[in-house]
Amino acid sequence: MKNLVILLLILSAPAAAQKKLKTVEVSDTILHSFVDRAGEFYLVTLEGQLQKYDADGNLLVVYKGQTAPTLFDPRDGARLFAYYRSSQHYEYLSPSFEITSAYKIDPSFVIEPWLICPSGDHKLWVLDVADHSLKKINPRASEVEVEVIIDSTLIKNAGDFAMMREYQGFVFAYNPAKGILVFNGIGRHIKTIPARGLRSFHFLGEELYFIEDGKIKFIDLFSAELREVSHDLKEGVDILMTDTRLFHIHSKKVEVYEYTP
Repeated sequence: MKNLVILLLILSAPAAAQKKLKTVEVSDTILHSFVDRAGEFYLVTLEGQLQKYDADGNLLVVYKGQTAPTLFDPRDGARLFAYYRSSQHYEYLSPSFEITSAYKIDPSFVIEPWLICPSGDHKLWVLDVADHSLKKINPRASEVEVEVIIDSTLIKNAGDFAMMREYQGFVFAYNPAKGILVFNGIGRHIKTIPARGLRSFHFLGEELYFIEDGKIKFIDLFSAELREVSHDLKEGVDILMTDTRLFHIHSKKVEVYEYTP
């Protein structure tokens, strides 16, 4: 990944021609949206619903929980992950949203978990708000494989972080005031992407992408090259992308478009 220290090269391009396929109306407010490797997309709503749609915007499954998960990750679509901070537990779900396993956070490993995301099939990355540590835990072996204290110049309060995901062996933790902090597989901070005030960020192939300044910005995870796609983006809109689809995520609807990278 060359430690993501290569000077970013900015390339601009217009948005690809799109054909609108469908508008999906949602009765509840959309908090978060995700897409899995198969191209199906997921919505997390304010009242705790998980909704799954196919690439054409057809509703496949709905799950109603008591509260919305703090962090949800559909991963490859075969084994979904949800973390609930209020009850300090996490769940793995099947593609039909059946809970296949659920676990409480072991307090001997973590004092005050703030964000938890999956690492591989059975391990976890945990951001601990009590001591500002980032830990990689192997629950099956009952051991902490990685534990680092995040430099105070990078983080003043772990509770400021809003999102965390592992991708391509790296951990991406988002702080709205600072940007996306990138850590390698041993917990070492290697770069901060200065993207502030984001609604979310996502991945497509070897790129991370997000909306900033009315543009879709892509950062190559290996060359650190930045490219921008001009787009007619309105306030409060998020974007999900696959190789064939582009989804505009609004507060209570999703617009489904054909897309050619």
